Amino acid sequence: MNASPWKALFDRVLVLSLPASRERRVHISRHLPQVGLDEFEFFDATASDDPVVAQAFATGDVLSYPPCFRCGQLDCGSPDCNNFLLPAQVAVFLSYRRLWRTVEQGEAARVLVLEDDVHLHPHAQKVLERIAEEVAAARIPFLAGRPCLLRLGWALCQEHSQPVDSFHTSAELRMSNPCHALTREYAAALLTRDIGINHTVDVYQHSLAPEAGEAWTIFPPIASELSWTEGVFPSTIHPKAVHSEYLRTLGREEAAASNDRYVRHHVKKKYYRPLLVTGHPRCGTGYASSLCRQLGLDVGHERLGEHGISSWMFAVEADENPYALDAVARTRRAFAWHQMVMPVRDLASAVGSVVRDSIHAPPSYAFRRTHILRLLGVDLDSFATPLERALWSITSWCRIVLTQQPALVWRIEDQHENLRLFLVESGIVSSEAQNFQLDTSPVNADKLYQGVRQPKPKFDQADWRSLPAQALAEAEWYCKEFGYKMPA
Repeated sequence: MNASPWKALFDRVLVLSLPASRERRVHISRHLPQVGLDEFEFFDATASDDPVVAQAFATGDVLSYPPCFRCGQLDCGSPDCNNFLLPAQVAVFLSYRRLWRTVEQGEAARVLVLEDDVHLHPHAQKVLERIAEEVAAARIPFLAGRPCLLRLGWALCQEHSQPVDSFHTSAELRMSNPCHALTREYAAALLTRDIGINHTVDVYQHSLAPEAGEAWTIFPPIASELSWTEGVFPSTIHPKAVHSEYLRTLGREEAAASNDRYVRHHVKKKYYRPLLVTGHPRCGTGYASSLCRQLGLDVGHERLGEHGISSWMFAVEADENPYALDAVARTRRAFAWHQMVMPVRDLASAVGSVVRDSIHAPPSYAFRRTHILRLLGVDLDSFATPLERALWSITSWCRIVLTQQPALVWRIEDQHENLRLFLVESGIVSSEAQNFQLDTSPVNADKLYQGVRQPKPKFDQADWRSLPAQALAEAEWYCKEFGYKMPA
């Protein structure tokens, strides 16, 4: 039985927790009885990889970027701003929706909601006694039949050290997901006022949804959490370096290093630009960047420019791109664009460059092989000759881009004017760009590898004719798709 004053104030206690979060559940099962809270239930949260999360994105239930869901702009200028809703954030919102529905449809009039990394402070029961007095005196409407929210605990700060004698209530906003209480009527109001996942759930239920007189913030707070500020548990939303620090205090260096990688690979902000150029390496992304600059656009080659980025690695989403020249270029997950264009190159000239690249730039080959295998089930290592591997690399990479429906595909040998026209008609460059003289000389054709000029392999018609039938069919598809002549 729950000890008073827990029992006096709350008819039900729900602990929101992922079923897979075993360490957190062990913590809760030990911690809550220590503070006199013996009766509680785990409420299974939705995982970020649950199909309902993908469905929420697909059906338009989630506000998409751009713009930023926080400020409504493309970019507030802060490099640390989380400006798009992550699957994990959507999963939490969906979890709370189910929880609110459970409360609305249940018999409990007043429900305490805890998250599974909560830490209840020793003064909690004394503060709850004061709340009960205020409720009895009708100064806090935490009663059946009234929509009411109590904000009881948030990230650890000096407010947690206030003496109980300083008890007071306020309308001041505190994001109190770790520890809050609500009436059945407030749960119903949250469901009625929900017009879509347009913000994080803490902002919605504590800031956007409450009407005047419905939300009460309690001082001193009775709870904090153990992941965001103290790092005892890894954050399930945004990984924190503080968790690595905590692990190192325990001598768990390998786990700390793993969390460091998680922090490095985590993307919480997207950068929007009008243009993404992507295709196979050695097939025109550097050339396209040069043409864009001549037309007045800053489209960086393997780096973020004011108007976009040109990167062969941006054909796929990866945690770490091997040749990124800035933080945004490390992963496409940090980038959003309006138009995607793909340059393509004649197979007869491209394969020699690609063979050279695969030999002298092993990370390039490994990256392509990994993602072609992942997305198409084609293993470049399974082909017998460098020519065959290069052919399949080019065609497979182009197939991957084509599935994303680029707005323009253009041949670098003779269709640079197609690119210019597309950019003008799309409004990405001004009509004045139609009159600019373009230098269409090859870019980076004699690329150095680790400072050394490497010879480009040559292949004659006999080499092409010796390819297996399936490889020749792949070459024929490519040539027909993009208007090239077969090499043999």
